[in-house]
Parts: sequence; C-alpha cells; structure tokens
Amino acid sequence: MSSLTRWWVRLAAAVTAVVAAVLVPAAAWAASNETVLEAARRRPRSSGFGILGGLCCLIVVAIVVIGLLLVVRGRNRRR
Repeated sequence: MSSLTRWWVRLAAAVTAVVAAVLVPAAAWAASNETVLEAARRRPRSSGFGILGGLCCLIVVAIVVIGLLLVVRGRNRRR
C-alpha cells in the first residue's frame, strides 16, 4: 500500500504542476490582452455564484483539505 500512496502523491503533484503551468500563463495573457479586458467589461455580471458554483467551491476545498490530511498523516507515520 505504501507504494500505491507514493505513486498517488507523485501523480497529484504532476497534475498540480501541469494545471499551474497552463493556468498561470493564461491568466497573465488575459490580464495583459486588451481584447479580453474589453469583453469582460461589456459582459453583464451575474449576481452571484449560484448553487452549482458554491457546490463546486466546496468540493474543491474538500479535496484540498483531504489531500493535506493524507500528506500530514503520512509524514507522522514515518517518524
């Protein structure tokens, strides 16, 4: 089981790195692109996240918390 846990941690780290490598440059490009900024100004904004947006946020927070708990518990067992 220890081998499976190590591979799971490595896979999670790789996915996180790929997502960061894609999203950070895209956000920087969008922040400096006048066409994107102009389109964002013209579009009417919704009045909130809604139920699906809130549920999505809760799921993401839960995944992050569970991941952190697994990493912390794994470190404590090695000692």
